[in-house]
Amino acid sequence: MNAARATTGGTMLPGNAAIRRVSWGAIFAGTVVAMALMVFFTTLGLAIGAAAVDPLYESDPLSGMATGSGIYFIVTQLIALAVGGFVGSRLAGVPRTVASLLHGVAVWALATLLLAWAAIAGGGALFGSASTMIGNTARGAANVVQTVVPDDLSFPDFSAIASQISMDALPPEIRQALEQNNITPAQLRQETREAFRNVVSQQEQQRAIGVLRDALTDALRTPGDIGTDVDQALDRLVAGPDAVFSQEDRQEVLTVLERRLGVTPEQAGQVLQASEARIERAVEDVRRTLDQIQQKALEMAQTAASVLAATAMWLTIASLLGLAAAMGGAAAGRPWGILGDRRDDYDRY
Repeated sequence: MNAARATTGGTMLPGNAAIRRVSWGAIFAGTVVAMALMVFFTTLGLAIGAAAVDPLYESDPLSGMATGSGIYFIVTQLIALAVGGFVGSRLAGVPRTVASLLHGVAVWALATLLLAWAAIAGGGALFGSASTMIGNTARGAANVVQTVVPDDLSFPDFSAIASQISMDALPPEIRQALEQNNITPAQLRQETREAFRNVVSQQEQQRAIGVLRDALTDALRTPGDIGTDVDQALDRLVAGPDAVFSQEDRQEVLTVLERRLGVTPEQAGQVLQASEARIERAVEDVRRTLDQIQQKALEMAQTAASVLAATAMWLTIASLLGLAAAMGGAAAGRPWGILGDRRDDYDRY
């Protein structure tokens, strides 16, 4: 009777043919089968899902779709990896339990690396939901500011606010002086608007909006200081050397009002103060809007982090289940003996 001989390099068959410890061809074949099944199950799932959706008769046709898709994804991934592990183990032809299981592990590892590559390369739709979930969650977490900041966010238009000045908001002596100079309420609003328009341009308004957006973006990187960062950015826009309406601009407006209204510097200052009171209220409105945006951004960031954590946890569980399925398939596919050999002591290992 021909008996196999044990050597340091592996188990020897009659004729001095050594049993291979690993078969990369079998591993690649098992992986190809597993990935092909993933593509098959994905297209099948799309077909079933599309057929199940009836927007004409259902108020919310996508209700429950996410849960069903997740369950379908996990089950089909397990089937694909189990079949891949079976193929890899059987084609390896190594009649050892441990070696067969390790071939199943190798099939799972290679398939996992290919799924990760698909997520990076943008091919997630071909290989199921895992890579798609990773890519979408990461992109969603990165675009919080673009989502919460409204497109119509604006900085107060000083000239438009100044044009709303009313005679009733001025002291009696200022009103009397304006009436003596034949300045009507409409002329007062027009002259005040033009005075501000000459010093605060549209470019300055756009710069202010850009500063606020940048401040929100930077503040989200350190959410604990988001309120302070945005408030400081807004304060720099209303006071200091980088202000939209600087001290030099204020002095220029005073000069224009004094000349066009025919009043004294003190009276022009009071007219300017009335306009500045309206501007300050508008700035406070912007501050409250920014506070709301900050709160919404923090809530969305927290939600995105929670979704990312939950997604990562479920993907980890699915990956471990896939590993178990691949090893189970490999155990089922373990050959009982070498081709041409009879069933013997190999099944003990």
